[in-house]
Amino acid sequence: MKKIFLNEDWQFARLPDGVFPVASESDWKTVTLPHTWYSDGDQYRGLAVYCKTVAVDPAWQRLYLEFDGADQVCHVFINGEFIGEHRGGYARFRFPVPEKALENGKLRIDVYLDNSLNPQVSPSFGDFTVFGGLYRSVSLLAVGEDHFDYCYYGTNGIIARAGIEDDGTGLITLESHVRTGKPDAVIVYTLSGPDGRIAAGCTVPAGEITRLTVSEPVLWNGQKGAGLYQLQAALMVNGTAVDETDLRLGFRSITINPDEGLRLNGERIKLRGVAMHQDRAFVFSAVTEQQIDKDFGLLREIGANAVRLSHYQHAQHTYDCCDEYGFLAWAEIPMLKMTEDAALLSNAQEQLKELILQNIHHPSVFCWGIQNEIGMFRDEPFMHKECRALASLAKSCDPCRLVTAANLYNVKFSSPLNAITDMVGYNLYFGWYYGKMQDYSKYLDAFHEAQPKMPIGISEYGVDANPRLHAEEPEVRDYSEEYQSLFHETVYPIFESKGYLWGSFVWNMFDFSSDRRNEGGVKFLNAKGLVSHDRTLRKDAFYYYKAVWSQEPFVHICSRRFVRRCRETIDVKVYTNQPEVTLAVNGKEVERSTNNGNGTVIFHDIVLQPGENHIRALYGGCSDECIFEHVEFEEESYRLSEEAGGMVRNWFLSDDDTVKEGCYSIMDTAEDLLNAARPVLEKYVPNLVAVLDQDAIPLGLSMKSILARELKDDPDAMVCINDALHKIKKEF
Repeated sequence: MKKIFLNEDWQFARLPDGVFPVASESDWKTVTLPHTWYSDGDQYRGLAVYCKTVAVDPAWQRLYLEFDGADQVCHVFINGEFIGEHRGGYARFRFPVPEKALENGKLRIDVYLDNSLNPQVSPSFGDFTVFGGLYRSVSLLAVGEDHFDYCYYGTNGIIARAGIEDDGTGLITLESHVRTGKPDAVIVYTLSGPDGRIAAGCTVPAGEITRLTVSEPVLWNGQKGAGLYQLQAALMVNGTAVDETDLRLGFRSITINPDEGLRLNGERIKLRGVAMHQDRAFVFSAVTEQQIDKDFGLLREIGANAVRLSHYQHAQHTYDCCDEYGFLAWAEIPMLKMTEDAALLSNAQEQLKELILQNIHHPSVFCWGIQNEIGMFRDEPFMHKECRALASLAKSCDPCRLVTAANLYNVKFSSPLNAITDMVGYNLYFGWYYGKMQDYSKYLDAFHEAQPKMPIGISEYGVDANPRLHAEEPEVRDYSEEYQSLFHETVYPIFESKGYLWGSFVWNMFDFSSDRRNEGGVKFLNAKGLVSHDRTLRKDAFYYYKAVWSQEPFVHICSRRFVRRCRETIDVKVYTNQPEVTLAVNGKEVERSTNNGNGTVIFHDIVLQPGENHIRALYGGCSDECIFEHVEFEEESYRLSEEAGGMVRNWFLSDDDTVKEGCYSIMDTAEDLLNAARPVLEKYVPNLVAVLDQDAIPLGLSMKSILARELKDDPDAMVCINDALHKIKKEF
């Protein structure tokens, strides 16, 4: 097989009138792939077309047109002839080029893409942007008459399932898919070890399932040693190799226990994870391999050992990096809103097959995620049925890996959604959207008691932080860098203290695009990242995790962007993985203090002189420095105004006043209140009830969060609703 990249010189045009399949000859522009048409200033969702003409090489016998990703619904024409449709924006797919098209001397390729909201294609909902575009590479694959089946769910025709037997033997089950009419066609498999030496091999008839064994395999052992094997497969006809392909794979065992968590190759390992989208400022989803490499450089710097690849299939290079650098990877499909539409459910199954079969050889992938927060809208019996079907499909494709799902706060412990998969994660936001930071402890203990047979982890947790906002006394929803730091250094030790918890994933490693957002002083951005959207700024919380995860010696002075201070004395906080830190102010050593065991050293009541104060923290060969300026008045730009998307403070009730023991309140979910207190809602907010009945708003949200938007100009109505709900007792 020969690969010809087609990334240069595409003609692109939007088709807002939905013209199909012929595009207007006006308003074309030349683009290079990867490309997305999205920009924050022009969030177009609709139909567009990419066109390119390719000269035919006379040596080409058979061609496949390959898309590494096309967002979201794709129709492809060659020389005016429709050759295929693909529904789903994240998996690789291919179409055979009609043989008669090769006779014309050139191929006119027209690719129509539509990223309009489509209830039959996932994701149909989500707190991230569906960008649109040919945002990964497009190629031609030139093959001979006999070749591997490159249309088998976007794979190279070889499915390799690697595992370890009870006696420690490495076992690879090999399944081949070929296109040949030759009865004597065979496949020669050759497995090379990490040292490059031949470890195993065999020759079998094409299409036949076979197995390779390695008696003492070098294990893929995460960051302790990512041993990788190279599998080569040659399709042979009459003793001649007519097609070849290869895969990298590894041997490792993954088990999970509800009391002990995860084991990698028999050794307990707690996942110190971060989640990430395929998204970067200015280029959005059209990231390059070089940019992915830089992201993994930051993951390695922070000291994480796991990554949740949210919320869809990522580029193959991302999985390759996970393999090489030893990151355990959670891979998932974009099922974020489940309805009873049969087409949507069929599409989810197709995306799950593509995800698994294209990535089953990656040893870094330890679980397949089948849904994220579908209970946000409702928790219905049909969801349980369909999730069982997805879990069963995942097991049929890959019997050895774990299947998982991410639920959220409103999903009750007793829900069947917590009994379908091998493990579950919970997306929890105590201390941000609800409750207090310390609530994680009792909540997790309560789940473990209620579901003692289900392994539990944290699939998301975090808070938004705008690095230009600061506070001497940070508080919830002030969007300050200081509150984000306080949150993580308070919450993460709770996770570490729970021996049964298999791990956690910070939401998120990087700020990412969300075209529905306008909060915290920034538009179109979810700012929960530890690193800025453009990767130029590591927020303080990044260094907290580096302090508790990484072995690389460092010290970091926090709040360095909080330069202008009006207090005469301040506390100076330092994150470090060193045992102690010395603080110097204006060239004079003022104090030495020890690490509190949570990556933190705090120097209290440090006096600031008028004007600039040079602050330096050091230990051994590690040092950091910054400037704090003592000013007369508080810097107003450090605080968020309500007009800039800030929170309205003290607008109706404190959390303590909102809840009445044994009764309903606005803290309950919209779904629970529609079922138990509909007359109250119909009396005060009838129009909202009509909207809720249409599933236009996630019913898993607390009524408080919904009413905060609906009644932001009428806080008294919120109090009246809450008082009326207090009169309705809960039945247990």
